[in-house]
Amino acid sequence: MKKIFFFALFVLAGCNESQNMLETSTMKSETQLIELKLLNPVKDTTTNSVIPFTESCMSQVDTCWYTIQKSANDKSLPTVNVSFNGRKLSLEQAVDVTIVVDKKTSDDIETLNIILRGLPKGSTHEQYRTLIYTLLGKIKESGWSHFFLPEDPRISGSQIEKISSPEYVLGQYVSSHPWLDPDYKLDLKRWLKIGSFYNWYFYNNGAYLHLKAWRQNDDEAPTEKATYLITLEFQSEKKFWQDGISDEKDRLHWKELLPKRLKSYHAARLALEEKARAAGIEIDESYQDPPIRALQE
Repeated sequence: MKKIFFFALFVLAGCNESQNMLETSTMKSETQLIELKLLNPVKDTTTNSVIPFTESCMSQVDTCWYTIQKSANDKSLPTVNVSFNGRKLSLEQAVDVTIVVDKKTSDDIETLNIILRGLPKGSTHEQYRTLIYTLLGKIKESGWSHFFLPEDPRISGSQIEKISSPEYVLGQYVSSHPWLDPDYKLDLKRWLKIGSFYNWYFYNNGAYLHLKAWRQNDDEAPTEKATYLITLEFQSEKKFWQDGISDEKDRLHWKELLPKRLKSYHAARLALEEKARAAGIEIDESYQDPPIRALQE
């Protein structure tokens, strides 16, 4: 993950010199397509990719990284097609594609990170807000649904007038916050109050997607202009629920540990939902946690 983080810093700086994502280059070149299928063998992707992946492995942890990295200043950047469950999400202007494979348990694509090129230097918060909500629309159209983390209250974006803080609900930190409900477009005033990090969570029939945007305000006009680093992290069910388990041996037994963890998460959710109801905030009772396949086996 450190490799991805440091490359992200490089990309954020490089976006300041990049061409407009929507601008057509005078030197037209055919866009290259990278085809990826979640939960399929990584070899199928790396062998057939039109752009070669760089492989690096750490034998100590039995993990390999397969990476494609491009300069944010390239005139033509690849499009990544991420396929899952019979649907395809097309992500244009990719500057980094990283597949992480835990060789101890699988050779399949269970963790995938994609970084997209941002808008050119001098772009406004409003332009980025429009760009990100367009991306959110594409994500939903390709079969991904809004996901509440299991410890978070089921409060939709319809209640934002009753939520005064962009990170907290009734004094408690909430990751899948109502202000960033992908089914509601946040106004620019609230958008700017969020700070440096934006997070949206999705679920799709046994896989999870975390869309992240990291904002760096312009030094001269911080309330008007900024650069945003946009990253998508796809995870299998196993990798998603293993997050938060630091002990390597416990990670191997994540399925056995999950019921107890879920019980604790849901207790926290219900306690905050009860406080929210008392404060006049509506709970989205129609939302039910998606099934966890591992617990149904």
